[in-house]
Amino acid sequence: MKKIKFTKVVASGNDFVVIDNSPQSAVRSPQLLVKNICDRKFGVGADGVLLLEKSKRADFRMRIFNADGSEADMCGNGARSAALYHSPQSTVRSPHGSRLRIETKAGIIEAEVLKDNVKIRLTDPKEYQEKISLVINGRKLRVSFINTGVPHAIVFVQGIEQIDAVNIGKGIRYHKYFSPMGTNVNFV
Repeated sequence: MKKIKFTKVVASGNDFVVIDNSPQSAVRSPQLLVKNICDRKFGVGADGVLLLEKSKRADFRMRIFNADGSEADMCGNGARSAALYHSPQSTVRSPHGSRLRIETKAGIIEAEVLKDNVKIRLTDPKEYQEKISLVINGRKLRVSFINTGVPHAIVFVQGIEQIDAVNIGKGIRYHKYFSPMGTNVNFV
């Protein structure tokens, strides 16, 4: 069995396993490995795995895998975690910390590490849509949508306690309107 070195990082409640995926430690088939690592009962337990690789366009490339093994285009908290992990290796220093450029499937993310805090500049949002009409569990909902590098459906509610967030969220996430990839769901 091959040994893989990793670091676990937490950002705003999301936890990630970070792996330096340089050629000498190359993870070639990440999907199954990710599922096993992220399993909270029999693995390390995490929301996702960040594979950090060499990049010709930025300081490094971040590939993010969700706990189910699927690869995502980007994750804000993942980018913050990767920047914090990678910052000691940064060659660009400012008086306040280090600046990094991270290549993702969604584009280049800029990060600045200030001690234990990380600020990121995401790619510009795109695909904004309002008043999408969906029927979820027999209930008609108006949903907005924006892609911030990761797709987000937004549902405005009077109070979160007045909505079955788990079931309605799941219904929106996997609705055919957002297929084949699905979407994150936010109740505001």
